[in-house]
Amino acid sequence: MAKMSNVYTSIINAAYSKIYAMGDSGLDYMDGHCAMDNNLMHYFYNDSLSALSPVELARLANILQTIAADAEFDLETF
Repeated sequence: MAKMSNVYTSIINAAYSKIYAMGDSGLDYMDGHCAMDNNLMHYFYNDSLSALSPVELARLANILQTIAADAEFDLETF
């Protein structure tokens, strides 16, 4: 059974990949999204997710999933 931290890390990577695939529009959308937590993203950008607790990883995974879903809807619909 995978450790929950590995599951959250996979969710974070998948959500960020979706956002990144949208190009500059997706990244700009992420930067302006009200759910964005720059303190948590600092760990992602510095490849130090392992320093986060499972609760923080879960929170970051939820934030990025929300942003990716919102971006897909907002950027493709309007």
